[in-house]
Amino acid sequence: MTSRQLLVVILVLAISASSARALINVEGRGAWPADWPEVLEPLREASSTLKIGTGIQEDVYTIPIADRAMFEKVWPAILELRTPSSRLTLHRVRAEAEAGEGPKRRDTQAAIRIRGPAAGRYAVHRDVEQSRRTDYRQLVRVGKALAMGGPWPESIIGEDGELPEYVVSEDLEDGTLTWVAYNPDAVDTPKPLRTRMRARIDIELVVDGEIIDLNRTRLPADVVIVDARFVETDLDGGPR
Repeated sequence: MTSRQLLVVILVLAISASSARALINVEGRGAWPADWPEVLEPLREASSTLKIGTGIQEDVYTIPIADRAMFEKVWPAILELRTPSSRLTLHRVRAEAEAGEGPKRRDTQAAIRIRGPAAGRYAVHRDVEQSRRTDYRQLVRVGKALAMGGPWPESIIGEDGELPEYVVSEDLEDGTLTWVAYNPDAVDTPKPLRTRMRARIDIELVVDGEIIDLNRTRLPADVVIVDARFVETDLDGGPR
């Protein structure tokens, strides 16, 4: 490889890394919706938000938990937020040396993590030309856009309120949009495949055995537990 070829490769890699960072933004506070339970409000400034805007659109809120009393106070409210029959993923507290850097998972203390819809973002009909002046709320009213986070159509809601993990927007014959469940294996999945938007709210626990002790934690009967305490992943779900 010549020096010029090597320079081109380095530039391509640098641009790719820069684009990836632009699609995953970190906010140093809990930017969850204002209408979430009030008991979480005192924890907002100590929390963080990862806004993922890659092929998946979702927000990930990490709430550090300082002591057992705090956990017991907020846990019932967290359970109210979760979607029925959603997952509860378990992680373990890690030593500083193995905690990772940047947007990597930094589970160095007990925490609650919430994966929810991408707040304040929209899926827009392909015929709509967008600009800085686009009135997305008006587009929602006329069916030309959908707000991430719902309301969801009855067609994707289960009998007990269950939701698919991800949805995609689909054009209807009348020129409006609707949400449909994302299923990569289904023959009727909309093509070309669009960005997946999170619909379901999933909860994750970073367990330390003291502040967050599973033996003393009430879990919903319908919860699906995923034990990832010894699996290396990043916050965006990719391998580490």
